[in-house]
Amino acid sequence: MKYLLLILACIFSVNSFSQLKKADKFAKTITAEELKEHLYIYASDEFEGRNTGAKGQKKAVEYLRNFYIENEIEPGDPDKDYFQKMKLNLRRGNEGEVDSENVIAIIKGSEKPDEYLVLTSHLDHVGYGRTGSRSRDAYIGEVKERIHNGADDDGSGTVAMLEIAQAFKEASKKGKGPKRSIIFLHVTGEEKGLLGSAYYADNPIYPLANTVTNLNLDMIGRIDPTRKGDKREYIYIIGSDHDSQDLHILSEQTNLETVNIDLDYRYNAKDDPNRFYYRSDHYNFAKKGIPIIFYFSGTHPDYHLPSDTPDKIEYDLLELRSKLVFYTAWNIANRDKRIAVDPKPEVKKFEVNKEKLNGYAGNYGAEGVPLKIGVFIRENNLFIEVMNQAVQLDALDEDVFGSEAMGLKITFDAEKGTMEFKQGPYNIKLKRE
Repeated sequence: MKYLLLILACIFSVNSFSQLKKADKFAKTITAEELKEHLYIYASDEFEGRNTGAKGQKKAVEYLRNFYIENEIEPGDPDKDYFQKMKLNLRRGNEGEVDSENVIAIIKGSEKPDEYLVLTSHLDHVGYGRTGSRSRDAYIGEVKERIHNGADDDGSGTVAMLEIAQAFKEASKKGKGPKRSIIFLHVTGEEKGLLGSAYYADNPIYPLANTVTNLNLDMIGRIDPTRKGDKREYIYIIGSDHDSQDLHILSEQTNLETVNIDLDYRYNAKDDPNRFYYRSDHYNFAKKGIPIIFYFSGTHPDYHLPSDTPDKIEYDLLELRSKLVFYTAWNIANRDKRIAVDPKPEVKKFEVNKEKLNGYAGNYGAEGVPLKIGVFIRENNLFIEVMNQAVQLDALDEDVFGSEAMGLKITFDAEKGTMEFKQGPYNIKLKRE
């Protein structure tokens, strides 16, 4: 298998070399200076931490829209205002229903305009830290509420997408635009449960069947202090080989021929304890069978704290990583054949007896255990609610439900009114109250 991949990589190299040479002059427009200029605005106090639906988030989406207008990049929504509007029920923190929007722009393909490559980053953060901050001391007591600027999370991915979009637009002006259409999708509500990307995946503006790949940029501006390795120039790659060996080979070879940084697969496994594969917006595309790559530079001590500020970004690394995504997108958009999806084994879905669902509903707890779990039914689907977060469960077997994204397995005994809750090393038995 190893030698087969090397042969395929060599074949790919011959086919892609001329494409990448054409991309070089446009990649040079992606600079540390421009990334820094954007981020010092986007992650400034003026945007108030970009909490979903809040005033600061509205300023953020206007900033993004104005960028695309100024660079003459077309709106990607049917109303032609760059916004995919939605109402979101923010269960985390009991914030209730808010109006929010994804920002979407498009550069149409010159030869295959009805095939789409989607780039994503999330435009929101946690605002003043009422919900989502890692330290309540950050906003309670003497300090009270403090702005969480989210420079790395995900200001870094956001400004990288702007620079990548600008580079593709420059190529289009010179008659070297992408063969496939490229969608630049800035999603809202990631910090509330990947809500904006879930909304797009369930209400796609462009057919998912014609969406060839999703490249997701989330936290790409720092250095992970726990990373092992001497080379400073790296990026974590997650998901590139999960659904398409074709995409994985393209990713590897593109890097070798261009920026040649370390592609680190430390967090790539689906069962990695950190579960990063399930924790950013690419997952809502992967669930629909679309090959993805998640670009990520790791967490750090400032993650979800007011101290995630633009002065701590490694702008030379952000430039390199942005260029890697640009080159990879260039190859995907301009190759003759769309990315091939690996065949999947047929998954047998367990059919649920809908009448039995009501027997699981209720509130569960156990003496001496602080965990409280609510179970409810919505539209014939079973949900659990823990700490104001609702999670839909999939039926796995008779009386057994789970969530791959959360690593959950729950077994009910309706007659006894009990639940066995398993997540990672935790195995707790709870009784309906």
